[in-house]
Amino acid sequence: MREEDCKTQIDYWLYNITNLETMKTNIPFQQQQPVFEKVGNIAELVRMTPEELKQYHISIDTYRTNLAVMQNERAEGREEGRAEGREEGRAEGLAQGLEKLKTATLNIAKQLIATGMPAEQIAAITSLPLETVVELSR
Repeated sequence: MREEDCKTQIDYWLYNITNLETMKTNIPFQQQQPVFEKVGNIAELVRMTPEELKQYHISIDTYRTNLAVMQNERAEGREEGRAEGREEGRAEGLAQGLEKLKTATLNIAKQLIATGMPAEQIAAITSLPLETVVELSR
């Protein structure tokens, strides 16, 4: 059977299987059946010498090792970034919380001053320095 005589999918398959060992270039009929590209890749492996096949397997192993290392490094980098982000978030949240607490404490002190409560008692209740309470009452 010649390549020109092939009309059906079965013809394409039979032609490629029959001539696989002698094909030196791309596998025919890749336009009609994209799966023949994979057949071509297999044919390349079949035609390799034992030394070429050994080098091919070494290169595949090297590629897979490098890929695994890169994936592991990415995962570690993401986890490190998340840890740093959590730490920064906690520090920022703590700073905001402390600022809100300070503002709330000053507001409470002002309200107590407005009731006429003595500065010493307000300082004791709010844990503010007496000087701060006196300054607020001015």
